[in-house]
Order: sequence, then C-alpha cells, then structure tokens
Amino acid sequence: MTFSRTQQWLTAGVGVAIATLLGTALLARHAIVGRVSSPGQVEIEGDEYAYLNELLVAIAEAEVSHQAYLDSGEDDELERYVTKLELVSSYLKELNEEHAVFEKEAAFEEDLVYGEALERLQVATETHVQILEASIEQYQLGQLDLSMQLDFAQQSGEARVDAHLALQELLDEGSVERQWEMADTSVSINNDLWLMGLVAGFGSIVLGILYGWLMQTLRQHQKTELLQQRETTDLTEKLQAKTADLNATKEILTTELNRRQEIETTYKEIEQAKELTDLKLNFFSLASHELRTPLSAILVSAQLLDNTNVAWSETKRARNLRRIQSAAKTMAQLLSDILLLTRAEAGKLEFNPQTIELQDFCQQLVEEVKFNTQSQHHILVQQQGTYDEAYLDERLLRAMLMSLLTNAIKYSPQESEIQLTIWGEHGHTRFQVSDQGIGVPAADQQHLFESFHRGQNVKSFSGTGLGLAVVKKCLELHGGQIEVESQVGVGTTFSIYVPWVGDTV
Repeated sequence: MTFSRTQQWLTAGVGVAIATLLGTALLARHAIVGRVSSPGQVEIEGDEYAYLNELLVAIAEAEVSHQAYLDSGEDDELERYVTKLELVSSYLKELNEEHAVFEKEAAFEEDLVYGEALERLQVATETHVQILEASIEQYQLGQLDLSMQLDFAQQSGEARVDAHLALQELLDEGSVERQWEMADTSVSINNDLWLMGLVAGFGSIVLGILYGWLMQTLRQHQKTELLQQRETTDLTEKLQAKTADLNATKEILTTELNRRQEIETTYKEIEQAKELTDLKLNFFSLASHELRTPLSAILVSAQLLDNTNVAWSETKRARNLRRIQSAAKTMAQLLSDILLLTRAEAGKLEFNPQTIELQDFCQQLVEEVKFNTQSQHHILVQQQGTYDEAYLDERLLRAMLMSLLTNAIKYSPQESEIQLTIWGEHGHTRFQVSDQGIGVPAADQQHLFESFHRGQNVKSFSGTGLGLAVVKKCLELHGGQIEVESQVGVGTTFSIYVPWVGDTV
C-alpha cells in the first residue's frame, strides 16, 4: 500500500510519540529501580539529594503546565508554567553552586565521576528548559504545527532521559551497602513499575487507536478526492470535446470571413487604384492646363514686347511686364504646391518655427495675393486676442493662408468682401478666412482635403485640387486642426487652429 505524504508524516509522528513514551517509561523504570537505597544512607544522603528530586519534580510540573498551555492557550496555565520555571531556575542555581564547590574540593576519582554526573544533570535540565521555552515561543508566533510538536517532544524526551541518567549515576555513586537495603522499598518500586507499565501501555494503545482513526479518515478523504478528480476529468474531457467542435466551427467561419474580406479588400484596392489613376490623369491634365495658361500669357506678352515695329508706351510696357510677372508667380505657386505635397508624402518636408509678427505678416500676405491674382475683392484683416506674435513656421503658414485666400478670391464674386481674422492667444493662434462665394456642397466637404479632389460645383473654375491638401499637410506638421463651415450660394469659412511648438514668445 502506498501512503500519501500526510500519512507518512502521521505514521512517523505517531511512531516517534510511541517510541518516546516507551523510552520514557523504560528510563523511568530504571530511575525507579535506581531509587533503592539503605535507610541509613537515605537518611544521611536525604538532605544532599532532596533538592535534586525537587528539581526533577519541578521540571515535570513545568512540563505539565507547558503542555496544558499548548492545548488550551489559557493565561492561567502560562502563569503556572512561569512559576514552575522560576522554581526550576532557583534549583539550577543551587546545582551550579554545588558543582562549583565540588570541583574545588574533589580529591578522588570517585569524586570526579560524581562531579561529571552533576554537570550532566545541570546541562540536561537547562536543555530541557530551553526546549520548553522554544516551543512556547513558536506557539505564540503561531508557527507550531504537528511536525514541530513531535520534534520538540522528541528533544524534550531526550533531555528528560539525560537528566534521569545523570540522576541515576549520582545515586549509583553512593555506597554499595545502600543497594542491599532496598528490599524494604521493593513493594513501592514494583507498584511504581506496574503503574508506569500500565501508563505506557495505555498510552501506546490510545496512540494506536488515534493513529488508526486518523489513517481511516485520510483514506476516506483520498477516496473522495479521487472520485472528484475523476468527475472533474470527465467534465474536462467533455468540455474539451465541445471546445474542439466550437473551434472547428470558428475556423470554418473565420476562413470564410477572411475569404470574403480578401475579396472585398481586393475589390476596394482595384477601385482605389482605378480612382487614383483617374485622379492622377486628371491632375496631369489640369496641371498641364494650368501651366499652359500662364506660359501662354508669358509668351504672348514677351512677343509683344519683342516686336520692335510697335512703339510701346511706358504704361502698356509696364502692363505686359506685370502680366509676365503674374503668370510666372502663378506657375511658381503651382510648382511649389506640387513640390510641397511630394516632400510631405516622402516625409522630407522641413519644419522650422520662428517668431512671427502676425499683423504685419498677414497684411503683406494679403497685398501679395491681391497683386498676384489682380483681385478686386475687399480683403479685411482683423486682429483679436492678446498676442500679436506667434512661434510658427513662416513658410508653411504662408502656404496655408495663401491657399485659403486664393480659393476665397477664385470662388467669390469680384468686389465681394473677404475677411481674414487672427486670434492671438498665449500658446496657440487661430486664423479664419471667410468669403461670400459659391460654397461647398455637403457631400464634398468630407473629401475637401484629399489630393486631386474638387467639388461638384467648381467645374467651370480652373484648378488642380491641391490647395487644401497643402493646407492639411502643413497643419499636420504644426499639430493643428482645420474646420469648415459652408453653405452653397452663401459662402465658406475655414478656421485653422495652430498651437505653438514652444513657449518662446
């Protein structure tokens, strides 16, 4: 039969307890037999060994109080144990003094043997007291389990055996004549021996019964655990089978879903590729058209100025030169937008913020836009907020506001009003461009900032659909946001929020 770890510990503990009990009984028997002494010698040595017997009695009483405290935990038992322990300490002190005196006066070999016996009794008694104190300390710390109790019991039994052997050796060192006169105490000794045997036998029987009951309880507990484990195993196997079925079904569904998603993704990619191709073709067409118009203006104006047969007045000559300059600037702006978007897509668009005077910057920008577009619109610049300076990238800010103002001019009636409002606050700046133009349909507003995209109502206006895409890319570098409010036939308002990249203003 295979024992569990708990049963093995229990068997070992009971075995140690029975062995300790029988060993104690055997040692007690030897101690009782060793009590035999002649009446005269007993009377002579009574005073000499009386405190030794009282010492052993005090240790036994302290051990009883100690065990009672461990069993009940009552403070009264602890106080009783402490009282007995103080009595043991006083006896130990006397024993120590006697041993010191005896060492000075020892003259014969028999005296040396007697002194060694006294020392052994002292050491055994002190060891016994230390074991009792250690078990009390472990109990009060809540760390005294069954295995530790058995260990302490074994150590206590060994110390008790050493004490009894030392005492027996002390008594054996008495006169030989005292041993022949123990007949008078034989009845008492026999009774003690019988009583000790009964106690040892009864204790062994009780321990055996307790051991059998505990083993039976543990076996029953093991059977119950085994039955529960089997039931758990059966349930686990059934659950695993169901889980496997569900996983198989899930895999089938997942495979089918992935297949459909792949089809949808492929279809979307084809549609997007087609749309992108169309947009790029449209872009190149529009870009070539946009470039052709200013190029034509430049060529015509240059040919006119190059005609030496015509006498040009200074006014007409200046007008043709301005036309050439305006067309060149338009081409430069278009190429600048294309280059900016290309760099942004490639991740190579530089970001260099610096302190900007907002009012002066916006006024110069408006004059430049009006000059480039030959606009007849009324562009009003309004300054609000507490700050007239901001820490921004001037080149990117110019591209954003230039695109918004150019669109406002392009899609608004001549001589209509356009407002550029600036809100300068600590840590951020907000710009707002409002016009009275054709407006943006609601369906186109969510696509306004995509490259190449143009609204449904701007077919009659030239353009590439890059301006607002440029604004979006510039804002992304600034960490800003843009909002649009528009109504067809009423006008459009773009609001951009640009946070400062550092508190340097």
